Amino acid sequence: MTGYEQYINDVESNNIIACEFIKLAVQRFRTFQSRSDIYFDSEKVAEVIQFVGLIKHFKGESAGKNFKLENWQEFIVANIFGWKYKHNNQRVTKNVFLFMARKSGKSAFVTALSLYLLIAEGEASPEIILAANSREQAKDTLLNTTVEFSKVLDSNEKYIKNYRNEIKFKSNKGKIKVVSADTSKLDGLNTSTFIIDEYHESKDNKMYSVLKSSQGNRQQPLSIIITTAGFNLQSPCYEMFTTAIDILRNTKQDDSFFSAIYTLDENDNWDDERVWIKSNPNLNITVSTDYIKGEVLSAKNNSSNEVGVKTKNLNLWCSSNEVWLTHDTIVKNSKKLDIKDFAGQVCYCGVDLSCVSDLTAVSFMFFDEKNDKYSFITKYYLPQSALTEHQQKEYYKKMHYQKQITMTNGNVVDYNYIKEDLLKINELCPIAGIFYDTYNATSWAIDCTDAGLNLIPFSQSKANFNRPTKELERLIRSDKVVIDNNLLTQFCFDNVVFHPDNHDNVKPEKTCNKNKIDGIISMVSALGGFFTIPKVDNDFDLFVI
Repeated sequence: MTGYEQYINDVESNNIIACEFIKLAVQRFRTFQSRSDIYFDSEKVAEVIQFVGLIKHFKGESAGKNFKLENWQEFIVANIFGWKYKHNNQRVTKNVFLFMARKSGKSAFVTALSLYLLIAEGEASPEIILAANSREQAKDTLLNTTVEFSKVLDSNEKYIKNYRNEIKFKSNKGKIKVVSADTSKLDGLNTSTFIIDEYHESKDNKMYSVLKSSQGNRQQPLSIIITTAGFNLQSPCYEMFTTAIDILRNTKQDDSFFSAIYTLDENDNWDDERVWIKSNPNLNITVSTDYIKGEVLSAKNNSSNEVGVKTKNLNLWCSSNEVWLTHDTIVKNSKKLDIKDFAGQVCYCGVDLSCVSDLTAVSFMFFDEKNDKYSFITKYYLPQSALTEHQQKEYYKKMHYQKQITMTNGNVVDYNYIKEDLLKINELCPIAGIFYDTYNATSWAIDCTDAGLNLIPFSQSKANFNRPTKELERLIRSDKVVIDNNLLTQFCFDNVVFHPDNHDNVKPEKTCNKNKIDGIISMVSALGGFFTIPKVDNDFDLFVI
């Protein structure tokens, strides 16, 4: 049995702990086996594996040893080189997306493949491009490794000649070349294969597009994207990641696109070492469990390290490159709250009102003076049309299904619905004040005031948000806050970043529109309002200055 066959069997039988996306990749392989228009070229796959085995490692504990592909790597080779169309014998796979944690050996793996593509695949005058976010990065991580590997195959450089920025193979006039990130200098390429390293760092897809367009004259073009996760959910890499998932789940069709996505599943605990192999297919081969355990412990002791560990060591996308309050901290301070349990108690309300058709958050804060506890319940409102029209409609559908959000009729914010909800809650729990942003809220504020609610403008400046923002952090870290266990609120906390002004004033901010923080703005507004108005007892008739 080949290594890739063993890997497929192990994933199917759960002998290997694999994430959903690897299981789907295995299912896709099985589906291909049943198709009548394609066939599997096992001899070609064996040829690639044998070629890579001729290469020797040159550093670390493996220095001097032959490059033996692990079973998961053989599985990738099988998917790239094995499947061919019957009508022309050309490869089915033309686009590859390899997504796994750092230290999984992906750079060495693809550079070994690049040498096969240069020397043995049979392409006429192959032109293989190595790219990254800078020429230096591509040289350091890809070309230098390729050069060392080539020296094993041809130590005297009789056939494989190494130059400063490229490698040439005399027999077929092929070359492996490093290119600059300056796309204006990439004219004239006739690329057969290109490899882009750490694609998550790319701010746009210009490099990818230029290289892709340079393959127009090739019958069997190949692109290989290798990357770990990042924190830019607006990046072309994240878009490719989501496209890969759609193809694996059969919501999109593209036989030419193969992906191997090694990451944790949605409900996995990131500090559970039993699931780390899902992100690290080379666990205890090129990266040890003890190493990851140390990194995770460091992140737990210092929240500023959390994003780095999650993205690099566990291959999880994060919404920002900084952490305000860790996800675990918020979860630890969350539990299911019911506003009916606070009947008769005074509450302070913060509102982050959407302008047109997006999310509105309304937070209710209750202060238990006896136990020095602050409880927050946040309600979210969204127009029904957002489930079909909004750019985040899939996420909102999920939140609606899990009853984390209230849908209102129409395609714009239903201000009247929110007002009526506030009136009902005011009857149950007297609202001392509703603190809101005056921008585009004049009509709504007048309606609420006419209905008997106490509307109080709350400035959105950093100077005004600074105290309640920092106080909310202090209270949460001191275990004096209870947050209603709402997944959308947890999502909002994950998205918060800070950009202090010259006086070190801060307020919760986000890196992009997708990264919602509405619930945090409404919570901080409620707490800030609590600090600014006279306190009332729970009978609502005694003011304490």
